[in-house]
Amino acid sequence: MNSGAWTEIFKAGDYGAKGVYTEADLDKLVQNFNAEDQVPIVVGHPATDSPAWGWVAEVKRHGSVLLGRIGQLHQDFAAALAQKKFKNRSVRIARTPSGPKLLHLGYLGAALPQVEGLKQAAQFAGDGDCIDHEFALQTDDGRRATHQEDEEMDKDEKIKQLEADLAAEKAARTSEQQAAAQTRAAARKDEFSRFVETEMVATGKIAAERKNEVVSFMESLPDGEKADFSVETDGTKRTISPADWFKGFVRGLPAADFTRNLPAGPQQGQQSGQDFVRDDKGQLVDLARHV
Repeated sequence: MNSGAWTEIFKAGDYGAKGVYTEADLDKLVQNFNAEDQVPIVVGHPATDSPAWGWVAEVKRHGSVLLGRIGQLHQDFAAALAQKKFKNRSVRIARTPSGPKLLHLGYLGAALPQVEGLKQAAQFAGDGDCIDHEFALQTDDGRRATHQEDEEMDKDEKIKQLEADLAAEKAARTSEQQAAAQTRAAARKDEFSRFVETEMVATGKIAAERKNEVVSFMESLPDGEKADFSVETDGTKRTISPADWFKGFVRGLPAADFTRNLPAGPQQGQQSGQDFVRDDKGQLVDLARHV
């Protein structure tokens, strides 16, 4: 592990008496991290006042794992890491009013000699209890974490974010299309309703109580700008949408004649006591309005 590498330093989970840490708690650890606090990397049990062999420069959450980017690192400690001298590690976390805060990252399993020039580990001076969490220096599948694996985790995170962005964009487009389709359907129904009222009910071609039935039928006809219904009239073949063909068909029907089967009655001018008579063209005349 070299300076600049990302490495796993903590995981969300149930630590028994030491508490339960959720992904939200990891987000708080990230939020409360401040590089100016100089979070040290120490050797030995975290309870000891070990000098700092390096510093954590940055932290971030990847799923249920807290990752730390290694900043300045002493060459002797880097060599010891390369030789796999440290099998376990520990983090010290303080519970503060603003949430959990990372105090240091400790490596366990070997003791390094005192080296002149090492800085003392920073001491936590705030309010809150400090808790140490120890865990094996391994990845989930039991292999030692490597710089390459850390980079792969970054790639996976970017891919997941890209997939999430694409899914959100697709959902937004789908929502827009559904809204447009609903608007189109409502406008189409209004158009058909006006047509049936003026061209069929008002002209007596259908009874008023069958209006909704005919409107529903017209709504079931294929929609769209593409004309897909072929008809031949007077030897000329043309293509038209089913809805437009139906409108033309209805307009071509004669208006209903509700007087066709009424008694003939006397001719105009004759007195019969009836309210209606036919004129010389066979049309009924309202005698009540005839002067």
